[in-house]
Amino acid sequence: MAVVGLIFGLLGLISGFIGFAVPVLAVLGFPFALIGLILAAVALKKNKSGLSIAGLVISIIAVVFTAITFFTCGICVLCVAATV
Repeated sequence: MAVVGLIFGLLGLISGFIGFAVPVLAVLGFPFALIGLILAAVALKKNKSGLSIAGLVISIIAVVFTAITFFTCGICVLCVAATV
């Protein structure tokens, strides 16, 4: 479970970075980061391994970064698309 949480956290983080160029990926990256956060927290509760701690930290960073990317780039693109 820790490995899956780490993978989802990394997917969310990568989607957040690419989200500046393609804002749709910021929208997709946020659920990935949340799933990674939940899975890493459950894995950390079961056993305190380094992999679950790494997954938790990366998922927290991914949640914050994709939220910032979504609100700065995603909302702007959605507003521009609504006016066209």
